[in-house]
Amino acid sequence: MSLAAIRAWWESRTGWEKTALVVWSAILLVVCVRVYGWPEAKTVYPIYSASGYFWWSMTDLYAPDRPGWAQGGYRYSPTFAILCVPFAVFPDNVGGVVWRLLCTAGLLGSLTWLARSLSTKPLSRDQFALLLLFCVPLSLQSVNNGQANIVVIAALLAAVAAAKEQRWNLVAALIALAFVCKIYPLALGLLLMLLYPRQLSWRIPLSVAASLLLPFLLQNPAYAADQYRKWFTVLYYDDRSTIDLDQAYRDLWLLIRLYALPISRQVYVLVQLLAGAGIAVVCWHRRRTGWPEKQLLISTLALAVTWMLLLGPTTESCSFILLAPSLSWSMVEAMRSDVAKWRQALLWVSVTFFGAAVMLADFKWIVNVHAVGVHSWASLFYFVYLLTQPPNKSSEISGARFVELAGASYLKK
Repeated sequence: MSLAAIRAWWESRTGWEKTALVVWSAILLVVCVRVYGWPEAKTVYPIYSASGYFWWSMTDLYAPDRPGWAQGGYRYSPTFAILCVPFAVFPDNVGGVVWRLLCTAGLLGSLTWLARSLSTKPLSRDQFALLLLFCVPLSLQSVNNGQANIVVIAALLAAVAAAKEQRWNLVAALIALAFVCKIYPLALGLLLMLLYPRQLSWRIPLSVAASLLLPFLLQNPAYAADQYRKWFTVLYYDDRSTIDLDQAYRDLWLLIRLYALPISRQVYVLVQLLAGAGIAVVCWHRRRTGWPEKQLLISTLALAVTWMLLLGPTTESCSFILLAPSLSWSMVEAMRSDVAKWRQALLWVSVTFFGAAVMLADFKWIVNVHAVGVHSWASLFYFVYLLTQPPNKSSEISGARFVELAGASYLKK
């Protein structure tokens, strides 16, 4: 492509499109320069690259037998180590850059596919640009440190888009990919099985089972079995339910501890399970009452990831990238559609809390946002917003009103 063509393409972009391109490009540039120069600073990528090498050389992946020279903290499945093998051939400064570029491309590509497949009314160019921009605050930390959560949410977004297009084998493969990275994203797979039982009730279990068997096919079976045993041991003893609040998971249990509510850990586990079952009932009821498929899939995705963060097993600050696309989608929809004012209040309170969590994260001397449960409150407000969502019967507001809300002067082409 010639320089003149590139310039013409750039000049044809709207103000918000240019902003989204510049912001995401600047983020990737700064992160990649930092990673290339300081490959072991503020990153979890060396955990992955070393694990890929360990798998290939039949070395223990998990503590306490994991070699001491490698960065610790590997809690992923043996299958995930197989996915890391290609990156183990690169030095960490090069591999870390490649990993982040590929993961971010997957995230943005999946979000683009989702927007094209599931918008009840096609997003304008400005609206899509805002969707990308709204994702930045909750995504930045994971992009910076190379968290596998980027792969998880990219797979979940693509799985929902594939379900709309009836690409059932791809749906199952993508759910299995998310499962390989973290166990709890299987929650969305279970909900999709509920919505599409004939198509997915056998495909997803088969795909997940294949992902669990893969290590036995690609390495010595005795070694693979030993790694599974050690993985289960790590998961069993990984209990953060009583550690300091600023190091605890950012979930509902944090609020229970913070306000000294008389709920035991055993009762809380029951609450987690009942909430998951309740979400399944909500999604099933919405399906039975004739919700439009696009709205149903978007709401199911949002409910699933919100449950993962509010009531799931392991919610860290980086985990909130899982919520970034759904929350951003809700923000754009609230700006272009008629949403009840009390529900808008729930959404914008959630957004405000998430914004405070991001902006004040490095200012613990002012307020320790992690210890006071800001993330948890934000997730809770958004959860209520999603549960009270009505079927899409209201007409969308005019484009002029959306421009007014988003900033008319900046949306001019």
